Amino acid sequence: MNLREKYGQWGIILGATEGVGKAFCEKIASGGMNVVMVGRREEMLKELGKEISDKYGVEHLVIKADFADSRSVDKIFEQTRELDMGFMSYVACFHTFGKLQDTPWEKHEQMINVNVITFLKCFYHYMGIFSKQDRGAVINVASLTGISSSPYNAQYGAGKSYILKLTEAVACEAAKTNVDVEVITLGTTITPSLLKNLPGGPAGEAVMKSALTPEECVNEAFENLGKTFSVIAGEHNKKNVQDWKANHTADEYITYMGSFYEK
Repeated sequence: MNLREKYGQWGIILGATEGVGKAFCEKIASGGMNVVMVGRREEMLKELGKEISDKYGVEHLVIKADFADSRSVDKIFEQTRELDMGFMSYVACFHTFGKLQDTPWEKHEQMINVNVITFLKCFYHYMGIFSKQDRGAVINVASLTGISSSPYNAQYGAGKSYILKLTEAVACEAAKTNVDVEVITLGTTITPSLLKNLPGGPAGEAVMKSALTPEECVNEAFENLGKTFSVIAGEHNKKNVQDWKANHTADEYITYMGSFYEK
């Protein structure tokens, strides 16, 4: 698919440095779109941008921004104001493990900003542009923790649920327009963060057996773009969600998810 012809010249990936964000950058570049890459690690983004431009013959723009600071969006919007924007994906996320009351309030504020406020500001801004021009696409990234709830990681799960339900609703609102909106819900995904924290032995092997690559997740997202409002990545994750909803109570599902982090 020539994404540039369908949606516009530029796409923005919010949380682009590695993993799923990097895969989104590669995907839209392979579809002919120039890439706005936003994240905290500027040097890594510059290196990635050069690689993508060299490989796909597209332009790139790097914007350094900390999503925990909700004011960071002002710079993002200003630097993309004159560009023909046609795609947005919000991949950024932030979480802290521990009981709600044991987590410092400063961390809670950072999570709210990354997972809710900055997300909403970006979604609102670019949907406004896409709606006005009646052209564009959005793929936001949620997590299975947004379906199950996530004890000992509670605010993260709630934030991902916010992204999931808000994007699904907006996708329906946009269904009769030329703006395609979708949310993809990820399970275990092979990212640098996962590999860094992967347990050893059989537990780690089990995780890797069910995990998807970022590229697999992004490809599935684009395969469903314009066809469905919401997709769960991977057959394994789809079957697990169906099983839990059909054969277990909500309490059992929540308790199961909490068992991974309970000390």
